[in-house]
Amino acid sequence: MRKVPKFVWSLLACVVCIVATAAVCLLTADQGSSSDKYLEILSIINNDYYKEVDISGMEDASASAMVAALQDESSYYMNPKQYEEYKLTMTNRYVGIGITTEYNERYGYLAVISVTPGSPADQAHIKIGNMIASVNSINVSQYTPEQLNELLRGFDEAENEEDKYFTLRLLNSQGGKAEVRLKCELIYAEPVYCTMIEDTSIGYMLIKNFDDSSAASFRNGMEMLRGIGAQSVIIDVRDNVSGKPGELSEVLDYLLPKGDMFLLRDRSGKETSYSSGNSALNLPMVVMVNENTACAAEVFACVMQQAGFRIVGRRTAADAQSQAIIELADGSAVRLSRYEYLTPDKKSMADLGGVSPDVVSYQIEDSDMDVQLEAALDILE
Repeated sequence: MRKVPKFVWSLLACVVCIVATAAVCLLTADQGSSSDKYLEILSIINNDYYKEVDISGMEDASASAMVAALQDESSYYMNPKQYEEYKLTMTNRYVGIGITTEYNERYGYLAVISVTPGSPADQAHIKIGNMIASVNSINVSQYTPEQLNELLRGFDEAENEEDKYFTLRLLNSQGGKAEVRLKCELIYAEPVYCTMIEDTSIGYMLIKNFDDSSAASFRNGMEMLRGIGAQSVIIDVRDNVSGKPGELSEVLDYLLPKGDMFLLRDRSGKETSYSSGNSALNLPMVVMVNENTACAAEVFACVMQQAGFRIVGRRTAADAQSQAIIELADGSAVRLSRYEYLTPDKKSMADLGGVSPDVVSYQIEDSDMDVQLEAALDILE
């Protein structure tokens, strides 16, 4: 075989480089145009706006707007601070004092609706029903729960330890007043709450999310209920919008006999299947859902219904995707819906229109009665 001269190989390499470069330019032409437009607008604002602007803040706003344009509530941008808080949340931990609040229209204050055992709030003897009037000298009567949490976390960022403490002024419905001094701490919030329904042999399990440790928390809770005499169980996934496929799979595997449970599919069509083992929990169960049941919780309800368990409440959100986190170089991140949940026969929640309850039940506004829970009890009693 004749030896090919070196200059021929060099010439061929040059041709390959030229073709490759041309292809990349064609593929990225639109992206380059978008980048040029973004930089042009940024330059105009930076140079011509009537006062100086925070460029980093504008970059965050731009990134947030790009992801928001997907019109997918499960996908969003997080700046570095938000991302650090998100990572804690996904492990069912958060920085706070251990309370959940909601606005009480009758009294015009944020009212405490739950207190985490062992938390700073619990140790300060804050009780369910207490209302928060102020934080130090700041009147928080018109705050939302999110605004209050943000205010309290701000004290945690103080450089001096003494400045981390703050005083809550509390009120109760009888007109009593109290002040407590405390600070935020890192709190673990159990993802599953369980109890026995009073004067029955029916257990109640609230799954708040399917994030880290939720499967273990669920198993422990179920074994505890069975140990104290539960003959049947209500599983509540109302307002549950967060979770990981692995945790969901473990919960379903614990409950159901051998068989296919659900699949994940990405944009290329690649599928990942999740199946249960041989063991199953032989116990009557009812699942409660509402219009805010989404993502992993919606798939949970769908799989349980297909396994023969009855569903009570409102039709679910018809929005079940699994998200991935893409970290950026500056410590920020994008949470993006990357996979679609499918039933074993490869139908999505959108295809099914969500999970349609076997027993439709509507909550009554401004009522202390949980109508949907009563409907679930009627099935099991």
